[in-house]
Amino acid sequence: MLKEKAIPLYYQLETILRRRILSGDFPLDTPLPSEEALGQEYDVSRITVRQALASLEREGLILRRRGKGTFIVEKAVTLESPRLTGFMEDLISMGIKTAAKVLDASMIEAPRIVANQLKLKHGKHDVLRLEKVRFVDGKPFSYVLNYLPADIGEKVPLNKVSGKPILMILEKDLGIRVGEAVQSIEATVADAEVAPLLEIRVGDPLLKVERTVFDLNHKPIEYVSVLYRADKYFFTVRLKRRKSENSVGWRTV
Repeated sequence: MLKEKAIPLYYQLETILRRRILSGDFPLDTPLPSEEALGQEYDVSRITVRQALASLEREGLILRRRGKGTFIVEKAVTLESPRLTGFMEDLISMGIKTAAKVLDASMIEAPRIVANQLKLKHGKHDVLRLEKVRFVDGKPFSYVLNYLPADIGEKVPLNKVSGKPILMILEKDLGIRVGEAVQSIEATVADAEVAPLLEIRVGDPLLKVERTVFDLNHKPIEYVSVLYRADKYFFTVRLKRRKSENSVGWRTV
C-alpha cells in the first residue's frame, strides 16, 4: 500500500514497478498484472496505475499490446547497472574508473554538526569544505561533502582532489596515519538540489552515509557526508554470532 506524501502516488508506484522489472521480478513471457490488479495490490486508482505504466513505457521498459496485455521489453532486464559496494579506495583498487567533479572548495565557518563531529572547541572555527560529485565509469554515483579542520585543510593539494579520495590524500600526500572511523547509514530521498547533479529525479531513493575519521591518536581529522544513488550502491557487512551466558547477538567482523 502506498502512502500519500509529498511524492505523487503515480511516481511512487512507477519507482516500485521499475525496481521489480529491473530485478527480474516479472517473467518476460507473461503479461504484467492488469491495471485493476495493480491498483488493488497497491491501493491506488486505475488512473494512477496508467500514469505509472505510461512513464515506464516511455522509458522503453514495457510494451503494451492491445488485447494481450503489458509485457516487459526483453532488453529491460539487462539495463540495470551493477551496484557497487565498498569504499572509493576499494573500487579504485579493483580497477574501476572513478573521478570527481569539484563544485566548491572553500574555507568556511564550521556548521554546528561539523564542529561537534570534529570536536572543535567552543567558538568560531574554520574548516575546509569540499563539495563534489563522484563519477564511476563516467556516470554520477554520489554527492559528497568533506569537512577538514583548518590546520589539515590548508595543506590539502586542491589540484589532486578531483582524482583522489580525500583519505588517500591525507595518508599518501600529508602523511597522516588513519586509525578508525565512526559511520552511520540511513535512507533518504533526493531533493531539488541534489537530483540534477546525480541525474535522477526529485524523490528518488538515496543512501546517506555520514562518517567521522580519526587518526591513531583518536583525533578527528575528517567528517564526510555522502549521498549515494540507491540504484548504484549498497553495503554488505559480515556478521559473526556472539553468544555468552549474559548475552546473545551479532558483531561485525
